[in-house]
Amino acid sequence: MKRWLCILILCLAGCIDGRSEEEKNKQLQDKLAMKDTTEITVLIPSKVSSKKLAITLPRCFFGTNLKNKVVDGQVEEIASSIIFPLPTFSGFPNDEEALHQCPDFSRPVAGLSIAPLFPKKRGTTEIEYGNYWFKQQNYQYTEKEQRNNQTLYRVGIAGKLTVFANQSDKNQQDISIEFWPFDAKDASDSYPHQTDIYSVLDKEFSVAYTVYSSRYLHGKHKPLPNQWYFADALIDIYKHNESLLDHPEIVQGFIENNNRILDYIHQHSKVVN
Repeated sequence: MKRWLCILILCLAGCIDGRSEEEKNKQLQDKLAMKDTTEITVLIPSKVSSKKLAITLPRCFFGTNLKNKVVDGQVEEIASSIIFPLPTFSGFPNDEEALHQCPDFSRPVAGLSIAPLFPKKRGTTEIEYGNYWFKQQNYQYTEKEQRNNQTLYRVGIAGKLTVFANQSDKNQQDISIEFWPFDAKDASDSYPHQTDIYSVLDKEFSVAYTVYSSRYLHGKHKPLPNQWYFADALIDIYKHNESLLDHPEIVQGFIENNNRILDYIHQHSKVVN
């Protein structure tokens, strides 16, 4: 009797599971991909030339974001993300070990989003550097304040601000630093603790990621109480009604962090024709 009852339960379980075989297979493949340490190369085509950015890393770092099938260790994508544990880009490399092992997708993760840059005008192949994002989408930005050879812009109407830093001897590529300033009227707001970074990568591509304040860093990843951390400093100056334009050391902190991230990407990628 118990035997027939078990069989009945198994049959009912199979009937309740409404997933198609294709869906089941996709979920299985996704689970395997999250633990797959086999190196693959993701190719991202440029929008202005025949070049492609080739990124080579273990399969698991690309998570379930790949839209196309990997063939002979290669796959071409319009854009892609590289996945790491949440604090990795906040004081990069926040967790050195995380760069060498598959991310744990049961815990918070963050991504490096890599995509091609677009020319300013359709049908052309010219990319205008120097405040690239402002030139590309200037309708989004309105000037808030200007001094010390820098301009702070409002982004849209939501209260977000941005400052641009162009390529220089201290800055590998053009970079945009977008943030929500701390507001004492809403001190619990999480947005000021997340700074969005956009950077040019290898002339024809871009990388985007988020830097988190120490609110989101724990244990060995959290800065010491007396340790200066640029993402925390950005929050602190607005607590005291100051402006980012008066603190170039904070901008430089984000730039140096971005330089290290670009160095890491360069270690695992190359531009091919």
